[in-house]
Amino acid sequence: MKLVRTRRTTIIAAAAAAVMLSAGIASASAHWTYEGVDGPAYWSELDPAYAACSDGSAQSPINITHPRATPLKNLKFSYTMGIADVTNNGHTVQANANPGSTMTVNGTTYPLLQIHFHAPGEHEVNGKKYPVEVHFVHKTDAGAIAVVGVLIEEGRHDNKNWEPLVKALSVPVNGHVSAALNWSAMLPENQQTFRYAGSLTTPPCSEGVAWNVMATPVKLSHRQIEAFMAAYEGNFRPVQPLNNRSVLFDSSEG
Repeated sequence: MKLVRTRRTTIIAAAAAAVMLSAGIASASAHWTYEGVDGPAYWSELDPAYAACSDGSAQSPINITHPRATPLKNLKFSYTMGIADVTNNGHTVQANANPGSTMTVNGTTYPLLQIHFHAPGEHEVNGKKYPVEVHFVHKTDAGAIAVVGVLIEEGRHDNKNWEPLVKALSVPVNGHVSAALNWSAMLPENQQTFRYAGSLTTPPCSEGVAWNVMATPVKLSHRQIEAFMAAYEGNFRPVQPLNNRSVLFDSSEG
């Protein structure tokens, strides 16, 4: 059955947003979900701050097709292994990085903030959807955001580099656990990427995000992938129109 947001519901949502603004509360805290009348098709109606979710012209995720091969340098990772705070925020399980880990692309160095996941994955490659996608989120002090997307596919064996995070995925909503994560080892060995200008894939869907999707997936066992899906399944935004944006593939292998 198709769910339709009524005009009355929209008016109520707008009124609630106005009250929040008048009270000095950040309206970007408006409740949203991945299904029903609070799902992706209606995010822009939930809060004025979410307008880009429908009005934006450079939204993410996308279906990656016909990327232009370009001799770009690989991303440079300077990740520091350490204990991460892992929390369940009600939309995904997120591992927060301690200060000191960075990623450099196109001459800009971005500190690593956190990683989180979507199941199934959000980006598609030639229409193929992966069971899980993990986002390594980076942000400069000036507010510039760069995200590295790691696609997960099923392999025959457990991936020991991912097991500490897998064990932490059962953390309850609003709960916290610690996990010793080797961030660098969680990346694929081949680090060629698809690169494009996009947005956050959750409200407020802000644009200006530098996306770097790893072309080579990481293999996890069936058991490990099931652990992600047991935590959250269906927490993904559908692919968005490309709108004449260029997608580059860094063909340099170095």
